[in-house]
Amino acid sequence: MISRLSHGIMSMAFIRAILDIRKGELGKTAGMFAYFFIVIAAFWFLKPLRSVLVIEKLGADSLRQLKVLTALVSIGVVAAYSVALTRFSRERLTYVILGAFFWLQVFFWFFFTYLGVYKTVYYGFYVFLDLFITVNMALFWTFLADITRPESAKRLYGIIGAGGVIGGFVGSFTSNSLIERITPADMLLYVALAYSSIFFIVYGISRRVQSIKEVPSGTIAVAGKSRLADALAGARVVLKSKYFLGICFVLAAYELTSTINDFTFHKAVEMIFAEKGGTASLLGVLLTFVDQTTGLDVTSWLEVNFGLQVAGGTLGSFFSGFYLAMNLLALLVQVLLTSLVIRRLGMTTALLVLPVALVAMSIGFFFFPVFLLVEFLYLTDNSLNYSLNQTSRELLFVPAGREDKYRALAFIDMFVLRAAKAMAGFLLLGLAGMATIFGSTGFFSASSSSIRWYMLLTIPLGLAWIAVAVYLGRRFHGLSESATERDMSLGTAPEDSYNVLPIE
Repeated sequence: MISRLSHGIMSMAFIRAILDIRKGELGKTAGMFAYFFIVIAAFWFLKPLRSVLVIEKLGADSLRQLKVLTALVSIGVVAAYSVALTRFSRERLTYVILGAFFWLQVFFWFFFTYLGVYKTVYYGFYVFLDLFITVNMALFWTFLADITRPESAKRLYGIIGAGGVIGGFVGSFTSNSLIERITPADMLLYVALAYSSIFFIVYGISRRVQSIKEVPSGTIAVAGKSRLADALAGARVVLKSKYFLGICFVLAAYELTSTINDFTFHKAVEMIFAEKGGTASLLGVLLTFVDQTTGLDVTSWLEVNFGLQVAGGTLGSFFSGFYLAMNLLALLVQVLLTSLVIRRLGMTTALLVLPVALVAMSIGFFFFPVFLLVEFLYLTDNSLNYSLNQTSRELLFVPAGREDKYRALAFIDMFVLRAAKAMAGFLLLGLAGMATIFGSTGFFSASSSSIRWYMLLTIPLGLAWIAVAVYLGRRFHGLSESATERDMSLGTAPEDSYNVLPIE
């Protein structure tokens, strides 16, 4: 008994040493890792279901209205969240939001079970899942920032963030295994039960940090001021800085491009299933290639031992298999390439990887409008954005002063991203209106090859994105060198770098 106890203590000490987790931090780190893991896993467990329901119940063209509806609803929700930061303590705000989303999941479980014939339910579910990830991510990072000191954040954020990457893979893996075996209502019930465990995680973490006097316990934002006020102040910061305006353009360009790619992908899936009655997922195609080149039967082994839906031709197996391949690629890029590219090749290269890849894929699909290229276009978009692109994009804010950085981020989160999403939705609606006026020919038709004309929107946008990314990469390099020179002359510690530079 004593030897087992000592072995356990030694194991925990080993974990702390390897991960640089210090005394008193292991419980908080493990809890926040689990919190992030559950939220991301829940989202990717349900996302294939949402894609299936959109095509089967509403049709891919409904994405035009859904994008606009989601953007408009999220503006109100994010504004309400900003005000809530001035009204509730950290724990109370977390419990209120967790409770709201838990009961929304129960609500949709009830409707899918008893009232699934109403299209309004599926419109609501689409918006719900977008709000689920948006609000839960904002809540998670707010909670984490409020209980973490700057020094420990540098050591622990990477470890905690890994929970999200792993959660995305596990969620899509589990969805692929179960989507053909259980009903949509049951999928929601499983997620609700897993999501409810976050209540206990938050309770445990709160009790651990309650006795630490450096950790605040009151409202997150100062009464009378909120993230909305910071966002309005951030508009002035952004508008007077070419650097921040460049970041805004890159973010908006991605949102516009991604929305068009998302519609193109779902529309292509709808048409290929209507024409052929089914198709193998990208994961199935890749595993078939592996089987043929190696002589192994990896596909059957995965289906038998892990219950993966690899070879099936239903919408459920297609989307779950596709998202599984996408999350696996994102995980590999994040673990193997992200740090390597940024450290060895620099920020300019890191910022260029995604737009260059998307432009190349878009040009390829425009000239060769085949379904496989649509898949690779969407796969490239999402896998690189969730890994290399998001990391390098967040690093762009590092050289800014703390106050300017916070306000600029608030403005971008609340206005720039929401406006870009709404603009993309209205653009898709406008193209649908033109199709009605001019008929289903040429650019506006909905045939299997004509969706390539959407690339005439994304290609020039991508080229402009590339030009701005080059500017941002070079500017970041210059700011970083200036900060290093300043620190060397003043004798400032490296961890204090980049905190007071004026960004013009």
